Amino acid sequence: MKNSILTIALLLASMVSIVASNDAYVQAMQKALTNMRSAASVEDLKKSANAFARIAEMNTSEWLPDYYAALTYANMGFRSQGSLAEKDEFYAQAKKHIQKADAISPNNSEIVAVQGFITMGELAADPQSRGQHLSGEAMQLFGKAISLNRQNPRAIVMMAQMEYGMAQFFGQGPEKACGLLNSSLELFAKEEASKVEGSIEPRWGKSMAEEMKQMCK
Repeated sequence: MKNSILTIALLLASMVSIVASNDAYVQAMQKALTNMRSAASVEDLKKSANAFARIAEMNTSEWLPDYYAALTYANMGFRSQGSLAEKDEFYAQAKKHIQKADAISPNNSEIVAVQGFITMGELAADPQSRGQHLSGEAMQLFGKAISLNRQNPRAIVMMAQMEYGMAQFFGQGPEKACGLLNSSLELFAKEEASKVEGSIEPRWGKSMAEEMKQMCK
């Protein structure tokens, strides 16, 4: 009887420890996400990326910390006004983190979409020399992300951006790109309606779609 009581007590203590650990993880992620969203400079983003990296080191079975570290580094590349080498270093760090996230959660639409986002950043950093081979790679990644989850508005809006750029390059109309954009806006609206307070799941990208909407009037 005493052994049974001891076993139950140990199980309860273990459960309490797991819950406390999970709460600490979520709170750390919420704080890092708040700082990332309010970042006003590349330096602010670097602090957020470092925070996500630290969380990832302490939570090796979670894919979201490395995912957000990768996203933050990619955004640093897009925002950077520095040299091509500086931008490429940001994208290299982004790749390192997204590869870790992919190892934890393979065939994840959100992760594949960020892989495409990173590739799109590399392309934008030097379009003349990289456009020919990286444009196809980016579109392939966004296509894969969409096939893994057709309800992922981030993958769809970034595919819309690529389609718009391709249409402009070849002198074609924006109908396909704008159709994808409208689909993403509908999905963003649904996502917003079902948003859970304090959620750390990916919810970014709506502003990207709203900016692009100006080109589809």
